[in-house]
Amino acid sequence: MLVAWTTLTGRGRFFLVLGVAVTVTSSAWGQPDLAWLGVLLVVLPLAAVIQVHRTRLSLGSERRIEPSRAPVGDRLTGTLALTKAGSLPVGLLQFEEAVPAQLGRRPRFSVHQFTGRWQRRITYPLMGLSRGRFRVGPLVVHAADPFGLARLDSTLAGSDEVMITPHVVPLSQLTNAGGSGSAGDTAPQHVGRLGQDDVLVREYRQGDDVRRVHWRSTARWGQVMVRREEQAWEPSATVLLDNRVAHHEGAGREGSFEWAVSAAASVCSHLTGAGYRVALIDASGGVVSGGSEDPVTSREAMLIALTDAALHRTDSLSAAVNASVATREGEIMIAVLGRLTIDDVVSLERIRRARAQGFALALHPESFVGAGLAAGAEQVQAIRQLREQGWRVVEVRAGMTVGAAWERLGQEALV
Repeated sequence: MLVAWTTLTGRGRFFLVLGVAVTVTSSAWGQPDLAWLGVLLVVLPLAAVIQVHRTRLSLGSERRIEPSRAPVGDRLTGTLALTKAGSLPVGLLQFEEAVPAQLGRRPRFSVHQFTGRWQRRITYPLMGLSRGRFRVGPLVVHAADPFGLARLDSTLAGSDEVMITPHVVPLSQLTNAGGSGSAGDTAPQHVGRLGQDDVLVREYRQGDDVRRVHWRSTARWGQVMVRREEQAWEPSATVLLDNRVAHHEGAGREGSFEWAVSAAASVCSHLTGAGYRVALIDASGGVVSGGSEDPVTSREAMLIALTDAALHRTDSLSAAVNASVATREGEIMIAVLGRLTIDDVVSLERIRRARAQGFALALHPESFVGAGLAAGAEQVQAIRQLREQGWRVVEVRAGMTVGAAWERLGQEALV
């Protein structure tokens, strides 16, 4: 009885109470004709409750989102195939699709159908406003009888996942990245050479032949370095994404972190397409490594990882240093950085150690929340120290595109 009462609308409850009152009063006064009117007023809302409950059980839906995966900013289309199998008529069905705000507005529509069985096909637009994974559904149904005496809100189970990937920008060749080649060239083996000797080095490992010690690099880095021998023909790169929450500003697509994610995705896609073996690391120490043997698989792994990339509460790059040492991949280093400190410069140089070249896109996060805000003094000093240590650095402010920043990075490499 409680379920029936909660299903009734205000009008239905009034009819039910009035019907009970009329029935009791007319019976007490000996008015049978009036009593029948009271019974009718009671039956109508109860019949409406039964009808809307049966309507819920006879509804079915099938959802399709096309495409189920799209980059940020692209449009998607949702399609609902609705069926009603019951024989009873119904007055009004209102539908509301559960859509997260990151995909746009919730679609709402109604079906006015007084016949028992029907089919409808509804399409509605979606927009990938934010990067990430989101679920569309379930479908909420508001059923009412023709007289508005009862209303039932129910949910049709089922939802579909939509993946919104970072925006990938096609990048041009990075001219003279290693001093004699191109990071987007058809001969990427030239990228990563160290100085005029065209020799690559790495940290000494137990068991290495002491005759392979490279004394010039050992003196430069302050620890024993050995020749890698013929490794110059194996193109590889490490991409660092700075995902420290305190080093970024702004929210959503207009924030500095989303710019950094798009840049990292574009660089990874560009390098894997050029035949590089790419390792992607972040400030929390997360590593995604792809193989140059299958660039499609490698690019896919990077893109999925960056779709799920989130800001981390760590405040240093020490975990990234450890991950970089563990992977030991990447003859060139490309870092997409947020706000920098002097301690970061030390960490970045440790990450670049034994790599032939370092490139950095250094964001000014303040500019992403206010166009007139300048970088802090520590940021300016950190960038200057990076350049003094041989890094090729491009400073990125809000409004600069990923493609433009990449082209300037190529110009820096020519300096």
